[in-house]
Amino acid sequence: MRRDRDFLKDVPFTSHEYASIVQTNYPGAHDTDYRARVDNLIDQSQRAWPEIPKYEYTKEEHENWALVSKVLVTLQDRYSCTAYLEGREKLGLPMDRIPQLDDVSKRLEELTGFMLAPVGGLLDKSEFLPMLAQKVMRSTPYIRHPDFPFFTPEPDIIHELRGHAAMFTHEPFVELSIGIGNAAAAAVEAGNDELLDMIGLFYWYTVEYGLIYENGEIKIFGAGNNGGIQDLLRSVDPVVEKKPFTLEAIRELSIDYDAPQEVFFVAESYEQITELAHEMMKMA
Repeated sequence: MRRDRDFLKDVPFTSHEYASIVQTNYPGAHDTDYRARVDNLIDQSQRAWPEIPKYEYTKEEHENWALVSKVLVTLQDRYSCTAYLEGREKLGLPMDRIPQLDDVSKRLEELTGFMLAPVGGLLDKSEFLPMLAQKVMRSTPYIRHPDFPFFTPEPDIIHELRGHAAMFTHEPFVELSIGIGNAAAAAVEAGNDELLDMIGLFYWYTVEYGLIYENGEIKIFGAGNNGGIQDLLRSVDPVVEKKPFTLEAIRELSIDYDAPQEVFFVAESYEQITELAHEMMKMA
């Protein structure tokens, strides 16, 4: 059953400027034709807001999706957690073409009530994170630059659908996401920027790049590593640092959107990190 999107009409498409990637060497940052294509898809999204438009993708964009999907699915079969693999099966994303955001949202809404809503880039955490409490995941419609499909410093539709979407079929992860959203909403309401920064780090090192113990093995549940070839390989590389997940361990860290991850954190369970998310809500 589809959710009513009317509650999003009072939410602006964006209130802040998107995080810039032009300082990087990423090919997509400086290719004017590529940036124009990204802007075109964003413009379609903004005009349709809060609905999701039907996007028309090029043959080359579909081929880019197919190439990355083939590699990712092979790696995920070996390294991703059971919840991710089961969610991937439930969604049944096509291998040979980019699916429509609205079709994937429809399936998620039927399974757990989570909804996808379009976005134009990296949103400020004060806008993005509180929406998780309403079971809303903002998702970009464009795809990474074809010259370097192994990593992207900006979210793209591979990151959103190959990375995030499958986990939103898993109820314990849904509860975790709602907990993060409630904590962020409380921090924004209280004007507690220090806590909001902490919640941003929490989100980054769990939902985006989290690892989790499963039957004594370390498995991937984060969207960044499930949705990116380079980060997936780094997260299972034994020479890349991995630490047990605690709030104290991440408190003094920072986020570099443009660079591969230097350290990954391993959660004991979804229940462990959900409990920590609820604790943060009480700090506001």
